[in-house]
Amino acid sequence: MKKHLKGLYIALVIIAIYLLQLFVINQHSLFGFKPNLILISVIVVSLWFGLYPGTIFSFFIGFLTDILFGNTHGIFTLSYTITGMVIGFLNDNYQKENKLSLVYVTFMAVVIFEFIQYVSYTILIGSYSSIWFLVKQIFMSSILNIAIVYLVYGMIYKIAKKVENEDMKYKIKGRY
Repeated sequence: MKKHLKGLYIALVIIAIYLLQLFVINQHSLFGFKPNLILISVIVVSLWFGLYPGTIFSFFIGFLTDILFGNTHGIFTLSYTITGMVIGFLNDNYQKENKLSLVYVTFMAVVIFEFIQYVSYTILIGSYSSIWFLVKQIFMSSILNIAIVYLVYGMIYKIAKKVENEDMKYKIKGRY
């Protein structure tokens, strides 16, 4: 029961993040850059649930993003899936309470995601831009995403702890 309830709460938060990305964030930018809440959800799910659920979620969310944005090349599917897979590998060695490791993981995820996007657009579409564009994109996206991932991850962590504590209350009451 606890596992299903925790998963439901987290799924609702992730759906809200996806809707925010589509209908709010995509309409505005900060210094010409937009935070990627969908990438943040991939990071959180991959860190929280591990390699296989993170990869499956990343594939699904990438495929849905490709469909919604009309990308017929599958670039988002590829980018999110590989990023989710790499971050999912870190699940066993990741300490959920350590905030500094969240910064490192988010930075690594942004680098992987942006690099795959850069290479994919260059190869598949023939759209070439300078390497400085990639470095600037990684730097600015990292700053925005690290700031937001703290909020999202903290919110999901609190929800999971609350569900876990509620479950413990029922177990203690049930024993007496």
